[in-house]
Parts: sequence; structure tokens; C-alpha cells
Amino acid sequence: MKKINLHNIKTSGHKTPEKYFESFDDRLFSKLRDGNELDTIKSAGFKVPNDYFETVNDKILSKLENKNEAKVIPLFSLKKVAYVSAIAASLVLMFNVVFNTPEKVTYESLEIASIENYLVEEDFTSYEFASLLTEDELNSEVFTNTDISEESLEDYLLDNANIEDLLIE
Repeated sequence: MKKINLHNIKTSGHKTPEKYFESFDDRLFSKLRDGNELDTIKSAGFKVPNDYFETVNDKILSKLENKNEAKVIPLFSLKKVAYVSAIAASLVLMFNVVFNTPEKVTYESLEIASIENYLVEEDFTSYEFASLLTEDELNSEVFTNTDISEESLEDYLLDNANIEDLLIE
């Protein structure tokens, strides 16, 4: 096979008659003016098959539908995400249980206000309190020997007493 240097080709291989493009307009307009030469042409030379325009859409769509779609492989599948999240949750739970042990709650570490709030909200009766105490603790000497300062008594009465109950008629 010979190597052809395409960059050295001087002609395209097609020839037109001399002064074809200079006289083309004149020839075209003369034929359009006469009109009788166009009447002699019986067909354009091109023929469309029967029902071509009615069936062309169906043919095109059927060729488009026959293409096989490529299989899409997702980067993050639901199964992988579920495994990873389960492992992460179990690790977090393990570290919280093993390394985050709370302090032991003792009676001294509780605040008195939180104990009082618990007792007020639970609506304990005096009989229920009495059932929690022993007979020695209920002895009247325990209550009479306690010293209550005037300031704490005054604070208690101001906070808990009703003015109507304190007024003497």
C-alpha cells in the first residue's frame, strides 16, 4: 500500500464547468420565469415508502428501548451501611458500659432539697413515715431534746405557714 501525502494534494478530484457559478443565477431565474420547463418534470426522483411517517416513531422508539442498560453498582450499599453502623453502635455501648461507671450513690451525697422534693411529690402520709421508723426513733424524748433555733423556726413559718392560720381572732 502506498503512502499518500495528503498535505501535498492540490486538487479535490471534482470539476465544475468553466464559469458555472457566474452564470448560475441567470440560468436559474430564466427557468423560473419561463415555468414551462418545470412543468415537464413529472416526479422529484425521490419516493417515500407507504405509511412511513406513521410508523417511523414506533421504529425509532423500539430501537431505543432495545438497548441494554448498564448495571449500576452503588458505592454505599444499604447492607454495608447497616453493618458499619451496627459495629459503631456496639463499640459506643461497650465503651459507655465499661469505662463510664457512675459513682455509687450514698446518703451523704444526696442533697437534702432533692430528698424533700421526692417526699413532697410522692404524697406520703404520716402513717407511712411512721412505718419506716422504729419504736426507739419514735420516742418522744428524741423530739423534745432537739434544739431548733429561732431563725430556722421563723424561716419555716414564713415559708410554710398561712397568714390566716397565724391570725388570732
